[in-house]
Amino acid sequence: MAAVLKVYADRLSQPSRAIIIFCKVNRIDFQELTVDLAKGQHRAHEFTKINPMAQVPTIVDGRFKLFESHAILRYLATVFPGVPHH
Repeated sequence: MAAVLKVYADRLSQPSRAIIIFCKVNRIDFQELTVDLAKGQHRAHEFTKINPMAQVPTIVDGRFKLFESHAILRYLATVFPGVPHH
């Protein structure tokens, strides 16, 4: 069984919301993991091991990690079957 896509996000972040909405609209299975920017959780050592830039959104797809919302959207549109090409 394939690993579920992990999306690290804070819903107050517009780029984070874009990733979440894209996944939902395209029926991509994902696990949303909240990173509370107001509480500084993006600076926690555990999170900076995943994303050294300490920014959301960030995705982890198996052993592959990616940050920057535009790059994430392009990746999701390319890798997941059934996502319409635009």
